[in-house]
Amino acid sequence: RTRQPEPTIDEGRPDLDPYEQNYRLQQKADLQDDVDEGLDNVLRKTDQIKQYGAETNFMLAKQGQQLRKAMEQTDDIDENMDQAEWHIANMEMCCCVQLCCCCCTCCQPKKTKTERKFKPGAQGYNEPLMSKVAPGTEQRKLGGRQSYVRRIDNIENDPTLTSDERFDQKYDAKLDGILGAVKDIKVMTDDMHEEIQYQNKELLPALDGRVGDVDGRVKTADRRARRL
Repeated sequence: RTRQPEPTIDEGRPDLDPYEQNYRLQQKADLQDDVDEGLDNVLRKTDQIKQYGAETNFMLAKQGQQLRKAMEQTDDIDENMDQAEWHIANMEMCCCVQLCCCCCTCCQPKKTKTERKFKPGAQGYNEPLMSKVAPGTEQRKLGGRQSYVRRIDNIENDPTLTSDERFDQKYDAKLDGILGAVKDIKVMTDDMHEEIQYQNKELLPALDGRVGDVDGRVKTADRRARRL
């Protein structure tokens, strides 16, 4: 492809004097610079929003992990309560033997083991966001930005383009970059919604119920121990 010659003052508007032609060409260049600067500002803002969105998603995923860890700890407390209740039952049996000389097998306490209700593989265990904010995914998210930056660099360094062609192609590349960033932001907001729904509808109600169950078991065990 051969390079097109740059428009000269005489080729622009021959009916205008050179001063007027110069003035109009300068106005056109200034307008193109303003458009370029405005698109660059929009691209910077969308990149910032994407960065904030990625950080927010990561914090939401960490919050979900902490809630899940709390659920696992309630399972640990349940197992400890199994042991405590077994020991309390043994002590109650000793008191029963002393009072009524009953040593039949029906009085023997049976050791139980509470099934862990919140374990790997259980429904609601896996964080929806963890695979999306895992190491390496951020590099893939930056792919869109790197592609349009590389595209603009290629346009800037192409000697076959006229100034108008260069401006038009840079304009298209930056608009494509803005469109890609908006799509990425939409995906991030969908991920946020999914994680918040997961925490509000699954983790928090389950944790609230588990804490209530554990609290009831602790109070019951405390009353039994005080009667010994």
